[in-house]
Amino acid sequence: MSEVTPLSRSLFQVSVVVAVIALLATVLLNSLTYVQEKAERTMVEATVLNMEKGLEIEVRTREIRGQAASIRDLVGANPVSWLASPPEGYAGVCKKTRAPGEWCFDEATREVAYRPRLEASLEFREAGKRELRWRVGSAQEMAGGPTGGSAVVGGIRVYSTTSFVWH
Repeated sequence: MSEVTPLSRSLFQVSVVVAVIALLATVLLNSLTYVQEKAERTMVEATVLNMEKGLEIEVRTREIRGQAASIRDLVGANPVSWLASPPEGYAGVCKKTRAPGEWCFDEATREVAYRPRLEASLEFREAGKRELRWRVGSAQEMAGGPTGGSAVVGGIRVYSTTSFVWH
């Protein structure tokens, strides 16, 4: 029968401590990723809500000034222009490649695009999609299109052109 030496006992204790620390580190890293994804989701939702409120303010301002006919000119406009400051990571006009966490305005489609940093809790419902997009559009343009976005203000609203869901 083998004898338990103080050295073997110490090695066993160290290996148990290392295993417990590794388990705790794994749990903490998973929790950190979860919190980071929730923070990103909250930031995106707050930014879109601010764009919607900016559109509402712009529409109401034009109505007060007697410029209601120009409200239709807002369709396809860049809603970032109505924010007090652009969102963190805003790059202006979209370039061919986008970094994770980058916002931009696609002049070709007249959409604001955001490339998520973390996607584990985000499900794109269209194959090949890797970014979230919104557009200022008219109620007629949106008929039968994707849902989401603000209430219709002056016949237009900010709506999502990407089918996605956060989990």
